[in-house]
Amino acid sequence: MPAPDEGLGLGIETGGTGSRWCLSAPSGAILARGEMEPMTGHVFTQAERERVAGIFARLASELHGMGRPAAIVAGVTGLGPESAVRAVFSEILATAFGSPEDKILVVDDMWLGYRARFQPGEGIIVYSGTGSIGYHLGADGEIIRAGGRGVLIDDGGSAAWIAARAVRGLLRREDEAPGSGWGSVLGHALAQALGGASWDAVRTHVYGGDRGSLGLLARSVAAAAEAGDVVAAEIFTQAGEELARLALALRARVGVKPVALCGRAATLSPLIAQRFGALVTPPVALDEVQVDVPGCAANLACELSNANEKRF
Repeated sequence: MPAPDEGLGLGIETGGTGSRWCLSAPSGAILARGEMEPMTGHVFTQAERERVAGIFARLASELHGMGRPAAIVAGVTGLGPESAVRAVFSEILATAFGSPEDKILVVDDMWLGYRARFQPGEGIIVYSGTGSIGYHLGADGEIIRAGGRGVLIDDGGSAAWIAARAVRGLLRREDEAPGSGWGSVLGHALAQALGGASWDAVRTHVYGGDRGSLGLLARSVAAAAEAGDVVAAEIFTQAGEELARLALALRARVGVKPVALCGRAATLSPLIAQRFGALVTPPVALDEVQVDVPGCAANLACELSNANEKRF
């Protein structure tokens, strides 16, 4: 395998619905970028480890003509603090790219998302995707979180939370007055996504899939809110309150710092940002533009390639 090209940095952002990568030169110029299959930090089985290894092996082959990265920074969703999982990802990346492990940094995707928006200690991010979390990275490297405990416990304001509230409310209306739930604008929108207006359709979709399957139903809730469904609109207002709670909880611990509200679920309805902004003042930065997380990872990788030791 050829020696790594001087200073090239590879940044990777994984996700449950898709992953992205970016190759950067020391000057900061983006040489290439692309997308890969979804993956998470849940590499607990040999089959999943082999699947992830195959994804990175294909990426290494794709980059072969562009130059081998001197360092890699990967933000992995669902990583958690377990060093064993980090070590698994580091080993997979080292094997795929022929890189020394001291030039590979595997971090939580929230750490990487924070660094794409703030310098350590500067602000707070509130993320709403399939799940939700509030996150602050201190100047000393300390990580302070609020929420982020999974959809079975909380994840208020997330796509899964929005969908669960909508489905639960609809089914309770059906208990009390059959036809009143499915006959609503929200009911029609959910039935279209579920493939039917019945408990069996709900059960198959929700319990036959994963949290991502549940979270996808939030799009139907958004469509209903846009069409004027009052129940759906109220759910999004409540989602804004739930996400604001995360920001306020962190501000109470780290001080009044700028807040970035980010994640695709936060953009499902303008009602989320409206309620969030009304409760979290001042200062608030609503993250309405696409932040280049893999690009940030690639730049950090360039820094790592020239560092004597990992210092992030």
